[in-house]
Amino acid sequence: MHNRDRERTRRRLLDAAFVEFAAHGIAGARMERIARIARCSAGLAYNYYGGKDELFDAVQSEVAGATSLEFDVRDLPGYAGRLYDLQHQHPEFARLATWQRLERRSQEARTAEVEAIRSAQEAGLVSSRFPADQVLQLVLAVASMWASAPSSSDHGVRRRTVEAAVHRLVDP
Repeated sequence: MHNRDRERTRRRLLDAAFVEFAAHGIAGARMERIARIARCSAGLAYNYYGGKDELFDAVQSEVAGATSLEFDVRDLPGYAGRLYDLQHQHPEFARLATWQRLERRSQEARTAEVEAIRSAQEAGLVSSRFPADQVLQLVLAVASMWASAPSSSDHGVRRRTVEAAVHRLVDP
């Protein structure tokens, strides 16, 4: 019974931290608020995760697992469309990624994707106008360009625009 309670508390802390970090980022998040939302003491929250940075890392790890999409270098427009769909359905994922970029300033290592793009460029399947790492960053930027914009147009129109833009970007 004790282990199940510990796991429930850990889950409540992660869920509360997800909401808090998406809304306020790392700097603006407060462990006391997270603990209150999770219905536990701040001391217990620190006991479980050590601190705000460790808790943010745990949230990011969970989000990465929940948001993993199949990367297919032969269909970068489709990948961008799926990423756009995910961010449209869960805008908090995009907000967390933005806070990660703003406050941690470390780029997520995406070596496998960059190498796949480089190989596809060498095979003539993907345009070589830009280096592989830049192609990946551009695809990610196009896919998330509406993540923080007000919804002024139809989701389907936006998705088709994302796919068409990436297609033009990567077409050899």
